[in-house]
Amino acid sequence: MHNPYAKAPDEQAGEFFRLALAFLSKHQIPPTPVNYQLAYDYVCGNNKQLKTMLDDYTGQSDAISSENLWQVYQQFYTQDIATLENMRQELRHLIANIQNEFKRSGGTITGFSNRLDMFASVLNSETRQQDLSSEVDSMIHDTKSVAESQRQFTSQMSDILNEVGSLRREIEQIKEESLTDALTGISNRRAFDNILEKSIESSIDQNSPLSLLLIDIDHFKQFNDNFGHLVGDKVLRFLGKTLKRCIKGQDIAARFGGEEFAVILPHTSHIGAKVIAEMIRKAISAIELQDKEKGKSYGKITASIGVSEYLPQEASSTLIQRCDQGLYQAKKEGRNRVVVT
Repeated sequence: MHNPYAKAPDEQAGEFFRLALAFLSKHQIPPTPVNYQLAYDYVCGNNKQLKTMLDDYTGQSDAISSENLWQVYQQFYTQDIATLENMRQELRHLIANIQNEFKRSGGTITGFSNRLDMFASVLNSETRQQDLSSEVDSMIHDTKSVAESQRQFTSQMSDILNEVGSLRREIEQIKEESLTDALTGISNRRAFDNILEKSIESSIDQNSPLSLLLIDIDHFKQFNDNFGHLVGDKVLRFLGKTLKRCIKGQDIAARFGGEEFAVILPHTSHIGAKVIAEMIRKAISAIELQDKEKGKSYGKITASIGVSEYLPQEASSTLIQRCDQGLYQAKKEGRNRVVVT
């Protein structure tokens, strides 16, 4: 997993430490390890979505409840703990079953091998016909028993493999969910950070262009204030669907944080990226949002977009910063426009 703290200089980390403690003190939050991690990521800006959520809580009250802080921590730093623990228990159970089956099967085969040795010695000796017939009957019975045991073993192993396959699918689903924004259904910030790093590596290895879009909904706070957060959520979902419709192939859309979105465009120069950005901008502004049940119109929304192409030897944070500057310029120039930086 990418370490978001790896590139922070000592003096910067020390400043973040002081700011984090100041944040905790200001909002009367106990300096526990959990709360400190939240405060540290808040002040250093590693996660804009987390910052937005904490800002919402602090805007409602000077003090944040421990319950709210734990909910934030679970959302951003932990998986479904109960689900993962259940999976661990199931895996332990499967491993124990496999071990028992191998022990039982191994013991049966060892005993049968010894029985064959004994039967061979009987064949090599002068044995009466009656005794030999009895030995043959016994050998047939033992052979059938081993065959039946192996059939049971094969059946049980097949069942175990099916269980393992089912668990693997559940784990893949949890992994996918941990990288997906629950509201919009597109990649979340954690997935974006990982994919951007990999995309930069591929761009360098293949000597191919890579571009980034940062998209921000214009006047979103005002829209929320006028129509409420539920309608605001519908706008965010609409934007997520629009981005998925406008991109293709290896392109990745992600919710960057709050009302900001990002699109990673491998094998795309800033020229092609601007074309895609304009297509996205027009698709967003072309739709009039409505509540079909109430017959109410919310009007149209627009978005400002920054575009940047990756430069050789550039850090991912620098690429994001340049793109963010383009987004800021688009806002400054009147919004609902695309700016390449």
